[in-house]
Amino acid sequence: MKKFLLYMLYFSLIYDVIRLIYRTVTTYSLENLAYDASSVIRDLIVILIIFKITRPKKNRTKFKQFHNAAIIAEMEKEYEKALEIRNEGLKLSTLNNEELASLYAGNGGTYLYLKDYNNATLCFDKAFELVQEEKFPYDEQYIEVIDSYVKANRKEDALKLVESLLQRQSYHKKFKRLEPIREKLLT
Repeated sequence: MKKFLLYMLYFSLIYDVIRLIYRTVTTYSLENLAYDASSVIRDLIVILIIFKITRPKKNRTKFKQFHNAAIIAEMEKEYEKALEIRNEGLKLSTLNNEELASLYAGNGGTYLYLKDYNNATLCFDKAFELVQEEKFPYDEQYIEVIDSYVKANRKEDALKLVESLLQRQSYHKKFKRLEPIREKLLT
């Protein structure tokens, strides 16, 4: 059906282009010229729309494809779509622990933005569990992550996370910045 429709549109486009050329050469009526030009433009737009709508989706098979597609969805404020994309990526068996953790952390960040602290902390739990043996750098966003545990009424888990992150000072000194947060959680 799609091919038939496209062939009909191609023939219509060819006809309109030939008619436009013929009328341009034989008559100088601006009304006819404008009408014929608009017919050609209309045909081109319809063809482009059909191609865009019926274009098959590219299958995502790699971490970067899922990661980038989710970021684009978030930039377009399509948060549910971003979550769906990352969840689809989490099903891949070819991802390593760091990539899986990154997708979980991304979902956690999205839930955090949506103020769904319970789901955010569940995602962060999975992310940190996957990279507990890995060395990763300090990030200022850890403060927001810890705060999400407090907002989800998981203060003890927040304290455990801070303690875990503070142990990483051995290879990255910036983790020491979390000590005031630990003190605040202890009070």
